[in-house]
Amino acid sequence: MSDAVKRRIAPARCRSRPRWLWRGGVGLAVAIVWLLSFGAGVASAHAFLIGSDPPQGARLAHAPSTITLSFSESVVTSATTVSIHLSGSNHRVPATVEPGGDASSVRVRLGAAPKGIYVVTWQDLSAEDGHQALGEFAFAVGPVSGALPAPAQRGAAPNPVRVAATVLFLVGLALAAGGAVTGLVVDRRVTAASAPIRAGLLASVVGAAVAFLDEVGSGTGGLSHAALLSGLAALLAAAATLVALSRRLGPVLVMAVGAGVAWAADGHPALVGGAVGLVVNAVHLVVGTLWAGSLAFMVAAAVRYRAERAQLVEVARRYARLALPLVVVLGAAGGLSALETLPSWSSLYDSGYGQLLLVKSGLFALALALAWASRTRGIARNEARLLRRALPVEAGVVAVVLVVTAVLADTGPPAKAEPNEVQALLGPAPLRGPVARAAGLAGELTVAVAAGSGQLQVQVYDPNGPAPGARVGVDATYPDGKDVGLFPRPCGTGCFAQTVTLPAGHTHLHLQVTAPGWTGGAWTAGIDWPPPATEPLLLGQVVATMEKVPAVAVQETVTSNTTGRSFTTALRPMSGAQLMSLEPYSGDAEQPGLIPDVHPLSGGGRGLQVYLPGTPAWITLWLDAQGRLARDRLVDLGHLITDTFTYPSTPAPSAPEPTATGPTATGPTATGSP
Repeated sequence: MSDAVKRRIAPARCRSRPRWLWRGGVGLAVAIVWLLSFGAGVASAHAFLIGSDPPQGARLAHAPSTITLSFSESVVTSATTVSIHLSGSNHRVPATVEPGGDASSVRVRLGAAPKGIYVVTWQDLSAEDGHQALGEFAFAVGPVSGALPAPAQRGAAPNPVRVAATVLFLVGLALAAGGAVTGLVVDRRVTAASAPIRAGLLASVVGAAVAFLDEVGSGTGGLSHAALLSGLAALLAAAATLVALSRRLGPVLVMAVGAGVAWAADGHPALVGGAVGLVVNAVHLVVGTLWAGSLAFMVAAAVRYRAERAQLVEVARRYARLALPLVVVLGAAGGLSALETLPSWSSLYDSGYGQLLLVKSGLFALALALAWASRTRGIARNEARLLRRALPVEAGVVAVVLVVTAVLADTGPPAKAEPNEVQALLGPAPLRGPVARAAGLAGELTVAVAAGSGQLQVQVYDPNGPAPGARVGVDATYPDGKDVGLFPRPCGTGCFAQTVTLPAGHTHLHLQVTAPGWTGGAWTAGIDWPPPATEPLLLGQVVATMEKVPAVAVQETVTSNTTGRSFTTALRPMSGAQLMSLEPYSGDAEQPGLIPDVHPLSGGGRGLQVYLPGTPAWITLWLDAQGRLARDRLVDLGHLITDTFTYPSTPAPSAPEPTATGPTATGPTATGSP
């Protein structure tokens, strides 16, 4: 952590102590630390962690081949050390530190990486001044102690490219594998040279190849597990296409089934349930495509045997003997897959994944009803005309089932509840897509709110870190004035999560927080949804503008308890470059845009909102018409700091000399709104 951060938040690092000592000494401590830090002149910096890939709390399906750590300034790669161990064991994961994409990042290449909760401990050396910094973060790989990896594997909304690739692969696999089974068991006129089988093999190759390219294009370096499986499925389907030239159905069926198993290995049941989940998902996928494909060939048979009614009924009878065990196995495998991925029965109707599963189940039941009608009325009564009418309808319903299956494969299932020890170490899973943030102080407790990915997360900190035993009450006032009570579930120490999608506009969140041993209180956060897009380069422009300012005076107000006093300090002017050297967000001047989580102020105001996850710190900057700082607010663990900037015309002195104006009786208003 940089001394700039320490200068502004040093009292927040005080450890738990008797309440009377904390209350009585906090004001004096704040004033002394402030005066001493500025009396020493320009503070030296540390290179602290501003981001990582994977981030803290990530739930991954498979271990990454590399980890990237991004720091606030340039580091000496040869002097940066990273050690990784699995929580709850002495197992060490081999890790080699390499240069990253720029001077302020390093890449860690992993050796053999099993499933577990990875605790990453890092220590760096600043290339700017030779000072060291160290810290750690954690993420999970695989279904560890209930930590569900699948939601981090797929986006909140299905990827259209991936869905289209899945539809193409499944339809192609159904025609190829279903046609092979039909030729072997139902209708000898179907051979490997049949046009539908070859077209199906080609479609499956294209679908798997598109999925492979999409995975590679969205990766961060190296081949992901999903990309490898998609590539393997494409190779097996291509091999089946070559074997089909020999007109031998057996090898075609074997290779097509192999492609289906490779594809199934990246499905939700396999990611969550391990080997058992893989077997269940593979059986579900292969049997489903066999049924759908053989049904498609029955529709073709109804056309081929238009003038041969007896032959059509006989072929349909052989197909019925094949289809009956297929649908029984398919139904059982589908039920087991649902039990493996859904955390509760209620998630069938209160999650998008569960609702899609209900739609799929209803379509499956409709297809079974049509099949039963064909079997009892068409085949049993030798009614070829009824078969010709029912088979296309049944095949159409099954085709829709394949499309729904493709969407399900790219939709994250609802997260299962995690044990307390996992919650404490990992915290909440990182939100995906745009994220709106706000933070403030409620009594002595820091409260941070993040909204995104259809979820609201609330984190309560005491001055030492996440607050054990914290409790929170949340009421929301939507843009239309509607009041809504929220009841978030625990997601770790001091962490609470609520599945909710905020309406467009400005929502007020009214929070009441408590934690044993600390003064709690109320805080109101303003959240604008959707948030402005991130624009990291804007922060670099602000820093560059301030570094050209000849003189700036600062008046700072600090409070550690919104129910108590605040302390105000006035400084004589310093240069803008001196001020920027003290700010935690100034980063490396040669690398603008280093801090990624930077948003323009919501509502179109002049300013920025900055989030530093490694500290953590939430910073709001308001700018004047010249792009200079007008005021700012920094929230960290146990402190709310507000600054007001003025620009005298006189040059800055060689060293700033502070003047304390003394404590005031009233602290600043705690609000998440600019």
